[in-house]
Amino acid sequence: MTLLFSARYRATGVFIALAGLLGCCIASTDGLINVYRILLPDQTWADGSYPYPSNFWEINALLNHVSLSLLAFGIVALLLTREPDEYLYHLRLESIQFAVYAQFVVGLLAFAYFYFTPGYHIENAFAAITAFVSATFLLAYLIRYYVIAYFKQGND
Repeated sequence: MTLLFSARYRATGVFIALAGLLGCCIASTDGLINVYRILLPDQTWADGSYPYPSNFWEINALLNHVSLSLLAFGIVALLLTREPDEYLYHLRLESIQFAVYAQFVVGLLAFAYFYFTPGYHIENAFAAITAFVSATFLLAYLIRYYVIAYFKQGND
């Protein structure tokens, strides 16, 4: 007996994973600063800078952690849904395997880039590498699964 979610949670998993990915992008590229500027445009100082709250970087770190959690939960919800037939079940397993290989290669390349590039500290780039590698897994899985399931199935 396998414990899988109903197939209706697949779209929810994709939405949660994409929301987590968006949150990671906002938190890791100083995007929260830009969101703050968009939400409160009238609170600029004379030199054009913004008075950020004293706990701004703690909020940014919290957004990053919550986003990574949402990304992981969305991927798990996506992968643990039932498939209507054996062909799609087999395709899902092949797509997961392909996505793991893609994630491994991209993770090694990203780690090597940040490790060997002068001026970067790996502890500062860990969240960015994690988000990038998770996004690679999600996108590789979705692209392979849906391209084969919906475009190549009609050609057979």
